[in-house]
Amino acid sequence: MRTHGPCVPTEMIDVSVIVPVYNAGSLVSRCLDSIFNQAGGFSIEVILVDDGCTDNSVEVINARPEQDRIRLFRQSNSGPAKARNRGIAEARGSYLAFIDADDYWLPDFLINTVRFLNDHDECVAVSVAQRHLTTSGEHEAPKDWSVLAPEEGCVLEDFYDFWAKHNHVCTGSILIRSKVAKSTGGQREDLRICEDLEFWALLAAAGSIGYIPKMLFVSDGSKVTADIGWVAKHLPRWNAAVPVDIWQRRIVRHNPEVLDNPGFINARGRIARNLTYSILMSKRYALAKTQIRIYGETFPKDKMTTLMRAGASNPLMWLIVSRALVYREYHRK
Repeated sequence: MRTHGPCVPTEMIDVSVIVPVYNAGSLVSRCLDSIFNQAGGFSIEVILVDDGCTDNSVEVINARPEQDRIRLFRQSNSGPAKARNRGIAEARGSYLAFIDADDYWLPDFLINTVRFLNDHDECVAVSVAQRHLTTSGEHEAPKDWSVLAPEEGCVLEDFYDFWAKHNHVCTGSILIRSKVAKSTGGQREDLRICEDLEFWALLAAAGSIGYIPKMLFVSDGSKVTADIGWVAKHLPRWNAAVPVDIWQRRIVRHNPEVLDNPGFINARGRIARNLTYSILMSKRYALAKTQIRIYGETFPKDKMTTLMRAGASNPLMWLIVSRALVYREYHRK
């Protein structure tokens, strides 16, 4: 259901910004401030999709002064992919961007990304550097984004290889040509976790992607996570996690050669570890063990991977390690 729409003529819209909203009443105004305060004088429509909020998010949105640039839609709680797809279908701008309601942009996000795509017709999208704030503190990786590309940005020769090395793109850090986003069919609504990663991999099959090494996006789910609770927030995603072969099937269908790309295999290893860990957290122990045996060699090399692979090598070890990891996560503060 649409509650209100823009007065801005369609042909004048430069950027459509799609914001799924779920119980983010305490932070959604910060997100909207960051959108409406963008430099560059662009014509912007903001498409907000209420994904079954039970807090005051909708009231906060309806109290905003920019109602002529806001379009609000409502749906029962169905996950971010369905919300984003509604936004893609409704988008009227030349470019579109996603940003979650608890995140925000720095003022120069659009002026940098729009300029880049205007200058690079071969690119279907461009992403920027980002900072992630978490419940355990602030982290940024890599520490110095500027060493990865010239200040004005570059067209990536091999998106998958760069992605595997630097994990450089996330929801909120990317601007996409609307016609390309629409042509892909959007994000997979059957995925409630890693659906954004699947979409980036699919976009890379549609054309080149650029990268700008400026920190212009901040991801901040710490307050919402604290309000909802760690397990309550993540359990639906854990329960919906799918095996890797199901996660990658659309990508492979569109671009079979991707399985011969070492960069994709390495990037997929990181995603496979995330999916496998989520499957484990949903207590599907046998499936998690199978995923480790198939994809474990490509997982990131860290303590968690070592522990998971060691546990999967022996039935008794698996019993101990898998249950200990689940207990640790479910009692996380």
